[in-house]
Amino acid sequence: MSELPKELEGLTIKDHKDLWPSKPEERTTGTLSYTLMILSMAITTSIFFLGWLSQILGLNLAETVVAAFIGNAVVALIMYFNGIPGVKYGIPFPVQLRPAFGHKGSILPLVIRAIVSIFWYGIDGYIAAWAITEMVLIIAGKPADWVVEHGLRYTPITFIVYLAFVWAFGYKRIKGIKYLDTVAGPLLMIFFAWFTIYLARLPGLPGHVPGWTEGGVGWTSSNFFLMIAVQTAWWSTIALNVSDLTRFNKSVSSLPVAHILGLIVPQVIGTVLGFIATSLTGGIHSPIDIIAKYTPSAAVAFFGLLFATLATGSTNVTGDVPAATNAVIRIARVRWEMAVTIATILAWIVIGPYSIYNWKKSLDVAYTLLNFNWYYSMWLGPIAGIMVMDYWVIRKRQYDLKDLYEFSPKSKYWYSGGINWIGVMSLVLGILIEYVIAAAQGNMQYYYGIPVPGIELTWYYGFFLSAIIYLVLSYAMKKYAKI
Repeated sequence: MSELPKELEGLTIKDHKDLWPSKPEERTTGTLSYTLMILSMAITTSIFFLGWLSQILGLNLAETVVAAFIGNAVVALIMYFNGIPGVKYGIPFPVQLRPAFGHKGSILPLVIRAIVSIFWYGIDGYIAAWAITEMVLIIAGKPADWVVEHGLRYTPITFIVYLAFVWAFGYKRIKGIKYLDTVAGPLLMIFFAWFTIYLARLPGLPGHVPGWTEGGVGWTSSNFFLMIAVQTAWWSTIALNVSDLTRFNKSVSSLPVAHILGLIVPQVIGTVLGFIATSLTGGIHSPIDIIAKYTPSAAVAFFGLLFATLATGSTNVTGDVPAATNAVIRIARVRWEMAVTIATILAWIVIGPYSIYNWKKSLDVAYTLLNFNWYYSMWLGPIAGIMVMDYWVIRKRQYDLKDLYEFSPKSKYWYSGGINWIGVMSLVLGILIEYVIAAAQGNMQYYYGIPVPGIELTWYYGFFLSAIIYLVLSYAMKKYAKI
């Protein structure tokens, strides 16, 4: 076991060593390397799906660009706010939650984040497996139309094989995948940019090149706001646990550059490319399908799908797997190897059976992605609001490192039996008010019998509601809040 850091000596520590603060010699990530890390994580096949979803919702190109910029600019800002404690103290996300929720209370937002991570582990994995399936079928000599029509039928099988490979990489902590991640993402972006230009010049397509202001749903329409919500939700996950990455950064100056160039720019470009490509091809096929169906040859389709597989797979390994695995480590207090095994099994459970019975056509996957991103944002917005309010306003950008790791009543972050009820109640009340607002507007929806708020900007409602509630309760109970 690694030697306990000097600043934690003599404390009651129950955290796995993976959650200890990063050492000075481990903080080697500079602006360029952090930007490439965020860039390679962001460029994955799923970002082209965002353009497809925008096209399905009826937005025009101008509305698509604005929605993408707003959603991702907000995420980049929250990543900055939540990333600074990681740089300053070298702490990961599970530890960063403790001042706002308590040592034991932090389990609640951590479980919520873990559930979303596991779903994304499964979804990104399924998308990579989808690309693998169509790539294999093309190699086998199947006609492109047949591949597009029947690819989803075989993907649940490929999904299991894919998860086994990802588990092996995660289990052994193979570092080389990070270099692949850096290369695969840009290759996919370059290929899809070329492919979109190729489609624009191809005669006889069922769709057309969309104009900037042609059609559209209107700037105040529910579908426009819904697209903003989906764009925000897409990476609102990493906006919470970004300290898992920034704890190895040399300086906070690396954050703004990386978040703009590594997240906002590729997300907007990827969305636009996906929007144009799917619009040209009629809007009923996914970006994966149109690569298989419309590339000029089987060889070109093979390489396009290969880039899609590698980019999505490497993002899966470097982004989804660590987030899910670290959460399992904190919750179950098991070693990395057991945690990555548990996370992988759960990723299959939440997506595998569902894909067999519900995903028959590409549009089935699209509507599932649309609803999934919209609905889970109602949980993540309140957590983000509380985290930002706690560090920047309540704690005035100061944490006590020893108290973050002292697992006993001696810690100022112990509160009542290890739970900060102000944080827990702010989270719960923020979510409940989301339901109240939706019910008052007559926008309550049901997803497999589960009621969910039907307000488009749920993440934003939750963020501000919980942040304000946390601020008011903290100052009303200063002694309890330890301020």
